[in-house]
Formats: sequence, C-alpha cells, structure tokens
Amino acid sequence: MWLRRILTLLLSILLLPCLVAADETTPALSIYNKTDDGYVYYGCYNETMDLPGTIGTRALNGGTNQVLEEKMTVPICHKFCRSNTVYKFAGLEYARECWCAQSLSTLSLPFHDSACSLPCEGDNTTACGGYLKISVYTLGASSTRAAWSAGLSAVGFSMLVNLL
Repeated sequence: MWLRRILTLLLSILLLPCLVAADETTPALSIYNKTDDGYVYYGCYNETMDLPGTIGTRALNGGTNQVLEEKMTVPICHKFCRSNTVYKFAGLEYARECWCAQSLSTLSLPFHDSACSLPCEGDNTTACGGYLKISVYTLGASSTRAAWSAGLSAVGFSMLVNLL
C-alpha cells in the first residue's frame, strides 16, 4: 500500500511540469459571441444523422454546407450562411464543417457547451462543435426584424415599418 502511494507521488511530481507546460501552450477555448453579422449563439446540440429512424437526416438539414480544412472559423461560416440565401441557422461541426438551414431538427437536443469542444481549424481559440456535436447560431431578433423591415421598405411599406 505504501509503495503504491510513493509511486503515485513520484509520478505526480514527474508529470506535473509536463501538464503545466501543456496548459500554457494550449489557448483557452471560447464561444464566438460577436453579433455584428446578425447571428447569436444558440447552443451546443447533438447531430441527428445517427439516431434511429432519421435515415441520415442532419440537425441542420435542407440547406447547404461547406467544409474548409485548416481554414474554418465562425465568421466564415456565418458569411457562407448569408451569402446567397439567408439561412436562419448556422452551425459548426467537427472543427471544419459549416451547416446552414432554416430550422434545427426537433430531434437535436441541447448539450452543455463543453460538448462542443473542438477548436475551429482556422482559429484554435474558438469552439467549432465536436464529433457529432454542432455549435449552433441563429439570426438574432434585431437582424431578423431589420431584414423584414428592409423587405417591406423595398415593396413600399416603409411607413408601416416606422409605425412598428
């Protein structure tokens, strides 16, 4: 019993400098929270394609996607999801995948943010989902209202928008 304690203590002493050095070189992972592009963080959700009965349907299905190895960042994904069609949801998965859709599957459940723990391949300080976990962003209420207002103004209803 005492031999086990001594060995554990020795291993702890020998490995502690290695663990501290690893912590110093690994940047802290954060959730992207800038809202200047209209998207706000919605949460970490599970991917649904492996769930029974889904026939491979994804959490963000029916839209478009982009994979950028070694380059993906949250702003790149947001820009992609607004490039042609403005998608309500933008999600990042597996550090390099961007998914865009108008809705999030009801089968996709929220997880603790720590489940989306892979850093973006283009920005190793920001979370970009995980394995079968997706960091989901949605268009904020203010940007949705602005797009709606712009649409009404374009067809001549600007006076109505000003009354709202």
